[in-house]
Amino acid sequence: MSVSALTTFQYAHMYAQVRGQVQKQWHLRHVYTGFSVTWLRTMGLMCTYFILVDSYRRHCADLFKRPLIGPFLMSGVAATLAWWVVWPLEYMKSQVQGQHSDEAKLSLWRRLKIVAGERGGVLGLYRGIWPGTLRSFVANGCSMIVMQYAQRKVSQLGLRE
Repeated sequence: MSVSALTTFQYAHMYAQVRGQVQKQWHLRHVYTGFSVTWLRTMGLMCTYFILVDSYRRHCADLFKRPLIGPFLMSGVAATLAWWVVWPLEYMKSQVQGQHSDEAKLSLWRRLKIVAGERGGVLGLYRGIWPGTLRSFVANGCSMIVMQYAQRKVSQLGLRE
């Protein structure tokens, strides 16, 4: 349910952003173009991330307890691995939102086959992975540090009871 809510509210912004990046106008009536691929991507991303975070907390508890570096590494690595798992769907989302060439109305499966066939096989589906990796690691590592700080403050203020 949280994936559906996140995708629904975040999607309009992502659509406008991608359209701007490819220098095309966006229209409100097309805001949810490609929603299904984004929903699948977000589902895989969130599930993978939380499974990895839970595993780190269970098996590397000492690392997680280290201030700053532990949570930063744990969340940065978990998010980055999760992005690597779903990157082909992220790439397809951008293709759909940017409406590249005559492929605008293709199914997800057909689009995947075309991109893989024309752009270097399976590796072609990972175009843009390195900038995404750097962004993911830093952003999610920092987010975990901020979240832990906020949780401590909420507890100190007695707002958890």
